[in-house]
Amino acid sequence: MPRLKPSPLPPFATFAHRIVIATCVASTSLLATGSSYGQTGPVPGASTSVAGNAAQYPPPIDPQSVSCSALKARLQASGELTILSGPRGAWGDTFYGPVAPRCQFWQMPRFSYVRTTDGLCGIGYICVEKLSHD
Repeated sequence: MPRLKPSPLPPFATFAHRIVIATCVASTSLLATGSSYGQTGPVPGASTSVAGNAAQYPPPIDPQSVSCSALKARLQASGELTILSGPRGAWGDTFYGPVAPRCQFWQMPRFSYVRTTDGLCGIGYICVEKLSHD
C-alpha cells in the first residue's frame, strides 16, 4: 500500500486555518512592495530649476508683427506654432503645417488665414469642432 506524504502544516491546520495563513502571506507581500503605478515617489530632477532663457512653451506670435514668408518658415521649421488670432489678437490658436494635423475625433482640420504685415496669409491648419446636424 502506498505511503501518504505528511502534510507540511500541522495536523490541527484545518481548511479555515490554511485560508488565514494564505491571506497573511498575500497581505505581507502586498504591504512589503515599493511604490507602484499609483504611488509616484519623488520626481527626478524636481529640485533643479529651468534655465532663465529656456522656455517650455514659446510665447504666441503676433502675426501682425512679421511677414507672411517669415511666419510660414517658422511654422514649417517647428511643425506647430501658437499664433495670436481673433479680434485684435485676443487668443492664441495652434496652427499646424505644412500638412493637415490629426485632430481629436470631435474636431476636423481647417485651413486658416491670419493678417500679417503684408496682408492676409494662408498660414496653415487649425483643429475646429465638427458641425453636427441633429
